[in-house]
Amino acid sequence: MRYLVFLSLFALALYAATAEDIYRIYKTKGIDAVEDFLKKEFESKETIKVKETKAPIEVKAVAKETKVKVVKTKNPTEKELVSKDFWLKQIRGMDVEYGYYENLDSLIVCEKEKKRCEVYKNSEDEGLERIKSHDVIMGKNGDKVKRGDLKTPVGVYEITKRFKPSDPFYGPLAFSLSYPNLFDVLRGKNGSGIWIHGMPLDGKDRDDLSKGCVVMDNDAIKVLDAEINPQSTMTIIGESKVNKISKDEIATLLSDVYKWQRAWKVSDINAYLHYYSDDFKKADGSGKKQFSAMKKQIFSRKEKKTILFENMNIAPYPTVENRKLFKISYEQTYKSPSFASKGEKELYVELIGKKMSILAEK
Repeated sequence: MRYLVFLSLFALALYAATAEDIYRIYKTKGIDAVEDFLKKEFESKETIKVKETKAPIEVKAVAKETKVKVVKTKNPTEKELVSKDFWLKQIRGMDVEYGYYENLDSLIVCEKEKKRCEVYKNSEDEGLERIKSHDVIMGKNGDKVKRGDLKTPVGVYEITKRFKPSDPFYGPLAFSLSYPNLFDVLRGKNGSGIWIHGMPLDGKDRDDLSKGCVVMDNDAIKVLDAEINPQSTMTIIGESKVNKISKDEIATLLSDVYKWQRAWKVSDINAYLHYYSDDFKKADGSGKKQFSAMKKQIFSRKEKKTILFENMNIAPYPTVENRKLFKISYEQTYKSPSFASKGEKELYVELIGKKMSILAEK
């Protein structure tokens, strides 16, 4: 009886045969007939299973774009930092055509003649990726020099604030830019209030919509607001076009910055001053002569110094003269027996041949 119950449950579970089927066969034909029934059921199921397994499966090949993946050195040595070859390896596979950024979320690149701004997202591994283009209105031709000339400045600027303008003329939203920057001030430029903003909320077309600002339609300014992080966005504005940078130029600048740093650390005054232009100016307006005298006095102490650079950003700096200028910004930590400081550092440099030349420093 137990054997019969077992066979009945087995058949019910595996072959969907009912208990009544098994019982009927047993009563009319005996236990041998039940075994033959189960054997046939088992063989038929196995046949179906084999056929299903051997059924052809269509496999579609999907072509994937492969990118060179470079594992960045987390704690490079001083020897590596001053090596151009080291930096060429670090930026291989990255898009650095509009700069190298270790601490930036978004980049806006505007070209006045084209009346367009392109928005880029930045990633540590792949560099810049363009995500959107916007049509814009900008000021009169030429670089901004003074207040009221209605020209949009040419240069590199951070977004300093996101806000809703009190005057409906400027649309629903605005972003203020850091004009004038240090380089502008040292060249005698003035003025203020350069924004990226929207159109008049009343929908009326007015003269001089720009007045030196970058103006988008109201839908576009809302899209831009969703695309960027205002606290970590840089804006590059060129007159005709913003020249693209090569990896070789970026690697040259990075290695030179760290060679300059090393000369500073070891108080090698000649190597240190070698990186300063004859036209150099400090933030206070003093020139290279006064700066050199001060640095010679400090370096003569031969103090042991700790100098750390972090979150390095290098942006091309457009000019109407089409010079090969760059803005280099980073966080600097400085410690010596007589002085210590920590804060944001700015260098405005020119690449002359294969050498960095510092024009301004803050």
